[in-house]
Amino acid sequence: MPPAHGLSRRAALRVGALGFTGLSLPALFHARAHAAPARGTFGRAKSCVIVFNYGGPSHVDLWDLKPDAPAEVRGEFKPINTNVPGVAIGEHLPRLAKLADKYAVVRSVTHNDNDHAIGAYLALTGYSHPKHETLGIEPPATPQDMPAMGSVVAKLRPAARPVFPYVALGDLRHFGNNDSLGATAGCLGASFEPYTLPFETRTNRVVDTRPVTAVMADPKGTDLSGRRELLERINRAASGKQAATGAGALDDAARRAYDLLSTSATRDAFDLSREPQKVRGAYGSDPFARNCLLARRLVEAGVPLTTLYSVGNRDWDTHGNNFKHLKNALAPQADRGFAALLADLDARGLLSETLVVWMGDMGRTPKINRDAGRDHWSFCYSVVLAGAGVAGGTVYGSSDRLASYPSTNPVSPADLAATIYHLLGIDPRGEITDQQARPLVVSKGDVVKGVLA
Repeated sequence: MPPAHGLSRRAALRVGALGFTGLSLPALFHARAHAAPARGTFGRAKSCVIVFNYGGPSHVDLWDLKPDAPAEVRGEFKPINTNVPGVAIGEHLPRLAKLADKYAVVRSVTHNDNDHAIGAYLALTGYSHPKHETLGIEPPATPQDMPAMGSVVAKLRPAARPVFPYVALGDLRHFGNNDSLGATAGCLGASFEPYTLPFETRTNRVVDTRPVTAVMADPKGTDLSGRRELLERINRAASGKQAATGAGALDDAARRAYDLLSTSATRDAFDLSREPQKVRGAYGSDPFARNCLLARRLVEAGVPLTTLYSVGNRDWDTHGNNFKHLKNALAPQADRGFAALLADLDARGLLSETLVVWMGDMGRTPKINRDAGRDHWSFCYSVVLAGAGVAGGTVYGSSDRLASYPSTNPVSPADLAATIYHLLGIDPRGEITDQQARPLVVSKGDVVKGVLA
């Protein structure tokens, strides 16, 4: 996997005052002119939902079980058959087992950035952090960082409707601590930050007294106590727009975001009360499930890219009690919410034009530790892709007999980023420029053609 530091960090994407919803017309025309021809799978996806499982889901217990491996590797869980002959996944993903014909599993993802913050940065941007060789640190996000894929999409694929081009549902939380490395617009500039709806917390109040209510991502997050309060929050922002004091002091990006908060399209997209109880019941009632339903509504509203961070303050970093956490909380919630999202998109005819990606920052060690847990393991893990342009019912790549390293078709996070861009109609080899007109390649990875239809 190629490192990111072949390019100056300060040579990364900047747009300045180009506007919240996209490029200037000349820059947009230039990007389109240098894109690959719109045929085959290129540009098949109108929208993308990335489900990001921070902490590292255990691939060997979920997507790539090894029932013939020694007990200290295979663990407690058993594989179950899916609706695709010859393809098995973990027993605690029963709903997803019935939908295997809708997605492709990549079992050979690999990289060397074997820690959470730098691993998340790599997964979400497609580039390694400058300090990726130093493990055990969690560097803070900075304005010099490479931008998240959602921010690049917001620049090159602006929303055609008056909605946010990039939305983040939840935020990166590591045992309750907010990490944002890789989740921001970085050097692309504030105009392309995600509109972030942080995870619900244990408080029962909204703590935000700014004149503009959460118009841009906040590295510390803000408290929400439910989607009803979120809707009220958006409606208050809309009704108070003209009366808000200090609006003239807001920067251009914040004013544009504030304008989007006042549109009916935005308010309607976030209003889960419009959903029938039967639909809400199919997703479930936990925060991750509700965000899955909200992601579907954002797709319908025309949001180009939504990143959905899973399971609030209990992430997938299962150093201890791996099997207990997976069985009792993590896997059932993820199985229900993710399966409901795929099935709902498919039933509405949206899956054929929506790319859905399930990924994390790493996998877990094949060998179980003395605390019944699995430790960090970025050297081989699994990622799932579904929807527009993806060949459902396929498995790409394979791991060795212990799920330790790829044995065929290794795939890097940069390759996954290139594939996402390709399906969204963005040439991975295209160039975008910073404020000083210095070029940057969108992605250094290669499109994973083996997962494409």
